[in-house]
Parts: sequence; structure tokens; C-alpha cells
Amino acid sequence: MTRAALVARALAVLLLGASVPTAEPARAYSPEVNYALHCQGCHLADGRETPGLVPALDGTLGRMMRVRSGRDYVIRLPNVTGAQLDDAETAELVTWVVRRFGGDEVPADFAPYTAEEVAAARRAPLIDVEGARRAVLAEVAEVVARERTAAELAAERTAAR
Repeated sequence: MTRAALVARALAVLLLGASVPTAEPARAYSPEVNYALHCQGCHLADGRETPGLVPALDGTLGRMMRVRSGRDYVIRLPNVTGAQLDDAETAELVTWVVRRFGGDEVPADFAPYTAEEVAAARRAPLIDVEGARRAVLAEVAEVVARERTAAELAAERTAAR
């Protein structure tokens, strides 16, 4: 190989490896890929439960977002606080999970998780996960019962007219 060919190859390698500055650093993976890498092993691709180990995401997750304690519970789960992602990527992933598996139960005013929430949660991960889950689900049940009662009363008033 001639000296000119070697120089041309070296120059090509340098140019191909050169980084182009951007206004914002690129993220390694999308939330969908991060779910597959960090969550799917236990929650499965469709969010189903792993019997006896991990609860299903469908149904319950969206209802949990109706109460502040539910939002806090989700972000403070040990596998969330210990995720090998930065705070912003973790917030983006959990927001995606809520929207993907929460379905119609996610409140219309649901706000995306923030990197600041993740950072705070990492300083105070849940210890009693099952106890916290029971407390959140009890609070959600109370909210749903109050909403149902209010809706029934409104329907009765409308019917009485």
C-alpha cells in the first residue's frame, strides 16, 4: 500500500469518527428500548405480572397516578431508584411506562416525571414496598369510591328532574 493510500485511509477513519457538536447530548436509547433493557425482564413485554414476584402494570398503574402517594410510590420503587440510567432518562422511561401501561386510567392532568423527582426519589427509595403498595391502593380505592358516589348522586339528580 502506498503512503498516499495509508494517509487517505487514516484521514477517512478520522473523519468518520469525528463527532459533530449538537445543542443537546444524544440519549443512548429511547424509552421503549430502555424498558426492554431495564424492565421487561420482570414486567414482560406487555406489562403482565410475574406471579408471586412482580405485579402487572396494566390497570393499576394508571389508577395510581390519581393520587400523589401513587406517583411517589412508582418513582421510589427500588428498581426505579437503582436503574442504571441518569435521572432524566429514568424520568422519561417511567413517564413512558405510565402512559403505555396506564391506559385510560391515567388522569388527563398527568404530568411527566422530572429528573428532579428522580433525584429526590433516589435519596429515599422505598423500604417496605408491599406495605406502601397496599396503602396506595387503599387510597386509590377511596378516591374511586368518592368519585363513583358523586357520579351516582349526579345521575340520581338528573333522573329526578
